[in-house]
Amino acid sequence: MNINESKEVKNNLFKNFDTLQFKNEFPPLDNSKETKNEIEFLKKIDMESKFVQEKDDIAGNFIEFLKAKGINDTDLIKKIGKDVRFIVLDLKNFYKRPRPFRLDSDLYDPILKSMEGFSYPSGHSTQSNLIYLVLSHKYPKLKSELKKIKDNIVYSRQMANAHYPSDIKFGEKIAKSLFDYLKENKLID
Repeated sequence: MNINESKEVKNNLFKNFDTLQFKNEFPPLDNSKETKNEIEFLKKIDMESKFVQEKDDIAGNFIEFLKAKGINDTDLIKKIGKDVRFIVLDLKNFYKRPRPFRLDSDLYDPILKSMEGFSYPSGHSTQSNLIYLVLSHKYPKLKSELKKIKDNIVYSRQMANAHYPSDIKFGEKIAKSLFDYLKENKLID
């Protein structure tokens, strides 16, 4: 499905981005050994509710960091985060992979609004990786600090039992493709 089919995307950065290219990379089956291994991996991560809640606001984490550096890219960060949601939701609704805490009752569910819906791909991974790539491109001297923000956001989603490692990896792959799309279409400097 081409994102251009939605009425709300006239000014969306990704209105001509075709998600079909990502609809052939299925997640591991719910009862597969890989999913069971991913759940066991998540069980080994200690939950820090405050950390999870602080990292839930993707845009806010990047905006706060840049403002401390005297940089205001709030509009760009918010636009990227908002526009990429259409891509992520299209794919989540296509794959319908349940969140880890829905498959294993031993996993803690922190009940964040951002954890409603499906798991694959990770929206937090897709958005934070894309914002990281755009900002690193724009501010190369800040790359290592921006990477830490991105890594913390992604890790918090595993800590919250919201995403399997395979959800995170798929989000990274989508973000890279979206970043290339932005560059190829001269939508970023």
